[in-house]
Amino acid sequence: MKVKEIVIESESKGHIIGGQEKTNDNSDIDVILEDGTVYSATAFTFENIRFLREENSKTGECLSGRYFWAKDMLLVSQIERREIETIINHLIREGEFHFVFKRVDSCKSVWVFNSINKLFSGGVFEDLVVAEEWIMRNKLTGILTKYPLDQGALDWAVKNGLVNMKPEKLKEKKVDPDFIGGFTSASMEHYHYESGNRE
Repeated sequence: MKVKEIVIESESKGHIIGGQEKTNDNSDIDVILEDGTVYSATAFTFENIRFLREENSKTGECLSGRYFWAKDMLLVSQIERREIETIINHLIREGEFHFVFKRVDSCKSVWVFNSINKLFSGGVFEDLVVAEEWIMRNKLTGILTKYPLDQGALDWAVKNGLVNMKPEKLKEKKVDPDFIGGFTSASMEHYHYESGNRE
């Protein structure tokens, strides 16, 4: 895994209102790899967590500061380029990067639900939460899969290096209508449901 670029939002937008540069701040961090793949997380300084808790105790948010959470949160001592680069390189060396940074899908996508052994899809959704509410409400059993828009699943998998196939075999399959039309990949984000509950 080789890093091409690290984008720190605070460098272009400045620190948060009421905060302080480097020490009391939070910022989205995008890590762009050499293959173009993008991973993202949100960094919070330890001081910023204390600051946010005090603010929430005044506004009533998060049960007046009794809890706090953020998606893909990374706690750091300060938001400063050298420090962030050091942390990211450490996470990569320790094999922990993928636990902290989430891959960002660069293409638009939809969620498609298929009941077990059914030829046609039962529903297509833009939002995972809406899809799961529908599945739960109707007590459905099947698989919900995230599909890329405006491209075939095979094309998407090839582009992202997710086809586990020898080059000569892939070349053969890329002109096989049956294979192309029915292709799916375990690398496509998907969830299994039994009677409306995610397994």
